Amino acid sequence: MTAVSKRALAQFEEKFSSLFGEGSITTPDPSKLYEVISTGSLAMDYNTGVGGIVEGRIAEIWGMDGLGKTTICLMICAEAQKKHPDKLVAWIDMENTLDSKWAADHGIDVTRMKKISPRTAEEVADAMKEIIRSGLFSVVVLDSIGAMVSKKAKEKDAEQAVMADVAKIVTRMVQIAATEAPLTSTAVVIINQVRANLSGYGSETTTGGGWALRHSSTMKFWLKRGKERFEDKIGGETVQVGHEIKVFMERNKVSPAYRTTSVNLFNRPSKWGPVGVDLPDEAFTLGVALGIIAQEKATYVLPDESRHVGRPKTVEALRSRPDVVQLVRERVLSSTVVYEPQEEEGVVNVVD
Repeated sequence: MTAVSKRALAQFEEKFSSLFGEGSITTPDPSKLYEVISTGSLAMDYNTGVGGIVEGRIAEIWGMDGLGKTTICLMICAEAQKKHPDKLVAWIDMENTLDSKWAADHGIDVTRMKKISPRTAEEVADAMKEIIRSGLFSVVVLDSIGAMVSKKAKEKDAEQAVMADVAKIVTRMVQIAATEAPLTSTAVVIINQVRANLSGYGSETTTGGGWALRHSSTMKFWLKRGKERFEDKIGGETVQVGHEIKVFMERNKVSPAYRTTSVNLFNRPSKWGPVGVDLPDEAFTLGVALGIIAQEKATYVLPDESRHVGRPKTVEALRSRPDVVQLVRERVLSSTVVYEPQEEEGVVNVVD
């Protein structure tokens, strides 16, 4: 056990703070919980281990087209507005695809949302820096890395190669975001796409943005296509209203990673409910798995003591009881396991 003088430590901390600023050196508090913003999906929140994406950190969402990356980001923005009614949400729309009606359908107050439309990757990096430093925004979404193009690439002819320009700019952007976002508690969500791996080694696909984004992200969600398709009759016609996606926690710095869950995502109002995630179904699945919804053979007992036979009828009962769904959600998230460091030999002992 190493003994450290309180006087020497106080002198060091005073000198350190004068050099690098007040609050630049602190003692970590293992009991302090992470401030998070829900993803809008109970299953995804549970798999993060802390109940959502962490404020002041970077989260990356990537996968093939048409899976629901944008939809999940819209749900995150809606949840951010609920938690922080005094703050705005920002959407850096490099793809020029943000639909204000679609955003409103997901519960977003568009009057408290700012859309930013940069023309080059350099402008994206500068816009990200200003948004974070302002402290006015609870979350900023970049849609997307794949749509970013550097100023040099725009000025050159199509046949002239411009190697790694965007990756260099993204490296600078995420380095700034990783150091500045914790100061204003701004959550940064970056959408990324799949690209062909032209190196000829390893996987046939990769993601854009370079290595800095991978290293700086606190969470990385990998979306894959599931098997389930949901169809409903609308206007006398049978149409697909939703689909299943598999969400793999490829990276997680605040809880165990590599968890996989299924999420049912709906793009039209239907018999399953409004657009977005099927929350009652998620509440049932996790509630039963964690013992929050008791199971007696084919009968399920909800937290309000009501009894229902079979999964379909129980889920239907949950659809009509949003208060019970919320109760199940709270109990599910309270059961998430957060890593708690244990005392080990060799700790520093501060003495007079």
